Amino acid sequence: MRPIHIVATALLLVAAFGFATPPKTSPRLTDTVRIVRKTEPAVAAVFSQAEGRLSMGSGSVVHKDGYVLTNDHVVAGMGGVVLLRNHQLPLKYSIIGRMPEKDLCLLKVRASKPLDFMRLGRSNDLMTGEPVLCAGNPGGRGIVYSSGIVSSPNFILSAPNALVMRSFGGDVRDRFIQFDAASNLGNSGGPLINVLGQQIGVVSNKNPEEENINFAIPIDRVRENLNELFSPEVRQGVFTGIDLDPLSQSAMIAQVAKKSPAAKLGLRSGDYLKSVDGKHLESCLDWFAHLLDKKVGDELELSVSQGKKTKEVTLKLSKYPTPPLIEIKHPKPGLLFEVCHGTFEKAPTMEKQKVVKTGVAWALDVLAMGAPKTNGFAIKLEGALKIPNDGVYRLILNSDDGSILRTGKEILVDNDGPHPAQDVGTLLRLKKGFLPIRIDYFEATGDAELNLFIENSVGQRSDAALLFFHENSAQKTH
Repeated sequence: MRPIHIVATALLLVAAFGFATPPKTSPRLTDTVRIVRKTEPAVAAVFSQAEGRLSMGSGSVVHKDGYVLTNDHVVAGMGGVVLLRNHQLPLKYSIIGRMPEKDLCLLKVRASKPLDFMRLGRSNDLMTGEPVLCAGNPGGRGIVYSSGIVSSPNFILSAPNALVMRSFGGDVRDRFIQFDAASNLGNSGGPLINVLGQQIGVVSNKNPEEENINFAIPIDRVRENLNELFSPEVRQGVFTGIDLDPLSQSAMIAQVAKKSPAAKLGLRSGDYLKSVDGKHLESCLDWFAHLLDKKVGDELELSVSQGKKTKEVTLKLSKYPTPPLIEIKHPKPGLLFEVCHGTFEKAPTMEKQKVVKTGVAWALDVLAMGAPKTNGFAIKLEGALKIPNDGVYRLILNSDDGSILRTGKEILVDNDGPHPAQDVGTLLRLKKGFLPIRIDYFEATGDAELNLFIENSVGQRSDAALLFFHENSAQKTH
């Protein structure tokens, strides 16, 4: 295995040999060349290393403070460095947030000056045939570009074939961008770029059995998961009550939590955050990056646009509200379950269904609970999840078909709809004790599976079924 510093040195030697630049009037300076020049400083070569393993991948700088977006499988929880065109020395990274189920990872590097960053575009209006550039670090050789087109803007990677999918309605599986620009080992995590120089996807994988069949995670799906990747309020234990619209090209408020610090200041959905502590906010990324350096009690000076008016307010960060716990005097292992029969495309409201079976589940064996039925049933499970200590956790709900995890009336994880086995997770700040939970699940056709995993702050994952408890007597909320 080659140590990271040897690879980095080789790349820096290659970069040292410059080339003459043609005059600005040269016809060789095409739109493609201009896009490369505009975006190349924000493309990252990612090298991750653990004992006996060196992983070479790609990424993109998405914020000037050093936040780098890549695939989770590129880093796989390992430490390493990032190489950037305008920085001579490798930059050591730390892992800020991981979403293995979406194959996304957010890294942070520290530099002596603000970094050039990639502008995020939109993927909702991609056209088949639209030209794209694929940038990355194939084979660990440094930043390389290839060009091609969007072959399909809305491809189901795990679909058996088009004939089957034509008759299969209601599918909620993630879609991918298929493109034909050259992409090889090491391109994973790099940006797919449109003619505006905006990132429209994260290169993720390819079909090795066919030519020029490559796939990227659409940037809209990345945007929708930015709050989960950064999770500044959960990680720092602070609370503003502000949810920004991740698809907006500005810092637009999508929702304000009731009785939150923001609500008390009169902020509302549709408002725009113009600046925080004198720093201009271009998007939700600026907001997230700013909050990651804050603590409870800090005050934020906000400039807020409400219609034609702009007002200045001071928002004091309060303590992050954790979900309420319940008291169980005589805890018994397992969750209470109810089963109903029917044809479902999403988890039904069980209170409106006829219950045909009840019991206690010590494991999430849905086929055993649904027996003798193997298809066409739904299950409600209720009880508590024993949280071992105060802290930050990820809860990952896996199911085939759909499932929803709640505490009280709040949805924690939504994995609903007909689909093969897939994970959906969320980062939570939880208190030690019994967290009341409810899992709604339905099985349509095919395989049946349900699992809940809990992951601690250092990434250790365990089966949450070992922490399931219930009590038949009344439960007191506190």
